Amino acid sequence: MAEKSDNGKPPLTQGAPRTVLFPDSSISGKLSYNLPIKIDSRFTGEIKASDLLVVGANAQVDAHISARQLQVEGKLVGNVQVSGCFEIMPGGQFQGEFKVGELKVHPGAVCEGKGKVLGLGDGVAQLPEGPSSP
Repeated sequence: MAEKSDNGKPPLTQGAPRTVLFPDSSISGKLSYNLPIKIDSRFTGEIKASDLLVVGANAQVDAHISARQLQVEGKLVGNVQVSGCFEIMPGGQFQGEFKVGELKVHPGAVCEGKGKVLGLGDGVAQLPEGPSSP
């Protein structure tokens, strides 16, 4: 039996990301999330996610991203800061600069750009806020 919250609706799970921007939509601006999310549309702007962010297979994202974990299945252009793992899946494409705790580029993925892999130990996972400097 599914759990229900006080308002009678099922609680949000922290496991699978929720799709917040669907294919055939386009948006620009600033997004901020505290739970796992998936963007599967066109997006331009800035994204801050304190959990997992998935750039879906249908997505075309041009953004500055700060996230705990980032998984790219579609196209991402921009500057990326990830305290945990930045993973580019087969068919995923990334172009830009990155500063990450861990980098995984799968066969069939494209990673064009430059960046730093800082490692996950000894507190280096806490990255500064704001855009990275050249």
